[in-house]
Amino acid sequence: IMRYIERHGIHHNTRYLVTTISYGAIEQEGYGVVRLLRCGPAGYCMLLVTVVMTLVALTFAVTAHGEGIQVETSPQVIRKTILRGEAGTVQVKVTNKGSVPVEIVPNVVDLSIDEHGYNVEIPEGVDYAWGLKGFAQVSPVKFMLKPGETRIAEVKIEAPRSLSGGRYGILYFAASDPSAQGRIMMVVRCGTLLFVTVPGTETYSGRIRDIRFIRRQGRAGSLGGLEVVFENTGNVHMSATGRIRISDDRNILVNTALRGGTGTILPGGTRLYRAELREDIPDGEYEVTVDFMFEGKAATAQKAFRIRGGQAYSE
Repeated sequence: IMRYIERHGIHHNTRYLVTTISYGAIEQEGYGVVRLLRCGPAGYCMLLVTVVMTLVALTFAVTAHGEGIQVETSPQVIRKTILRGEAGTVQVKVTNKGSVPVEIVPNVVDLSIDEHGYNVEIPEGVDYAWGLKGFAQVSPVKFMLKPGETRIAEVKIEAPRSLSGGRYGILYFAASDPSAQGRIMMVVRCGTLLFVTVPGTETYSGRIRDIRFIRRQGRAGSLGGLEVVFENTGNVHMSATGRIRISDDRNILVNTALRGGTGTILPGGTRLYRAELREDIPDGEYEVTVDFMFEGKAATAQKAFRIRGGQAYSE
């Protein structure tokens, strides 16, 4: 963003807004996003620069930094069970670790997790079956924090009688310095992941959606490994582990675990797993078997293929 400013300059009588976003992750890295926007007199903002940064997940708290702004939230992840037709509350501690007073505006957004295990914020207006936003109310809606001050924000979650499975969201806290001088205002967001489950209504199911061949780098066409896509077809979050076996009609040539972590897979979501082959497989006819275990259940898929001239072909 500073390179953009140095190159293009700041226009006179133009208001700018810098936002940063950061939040924790479930057993994987999260990420932060920094955006520089130019805002017209009517309040409309044009995106000028977007910078994506890696944020390693913390164990107990998430801290976001800006110009003089440093805000910490705890806990990083909240898991809550709420019975049908009832309501429950969760609390998040927000601390101003910076040197300036900040205004805090909390907000709940819907959460998804992509196939690589990264948290994804669902945009407003997008139809999403597993979101929490529509069931949650945050209080207070806005508050100030002096340097070193801590305050508790509370989220009330109501579970309709028709609700089943899980719902997922991110409780964001947008922090800004209302007394900032000049035409560039920094807004820092950090937050807590919310996992809500209706007990007694969970359905755990999954399937292996795809098995793909990976070519070995530096050797055109040679089979270097496999990618497997596992899908959560149930109504609640889960974790899954998998193995692959490659065999012919006589021997098992490969029997190894799939890499992809044991991170959370939300309902309707997928996770990408990989297995790399250390050695080339000779020409011949083979079958790959993939087995997954999740929540005491199993899913299996098989795929026949052949190797010709070092290259893999599906049957």
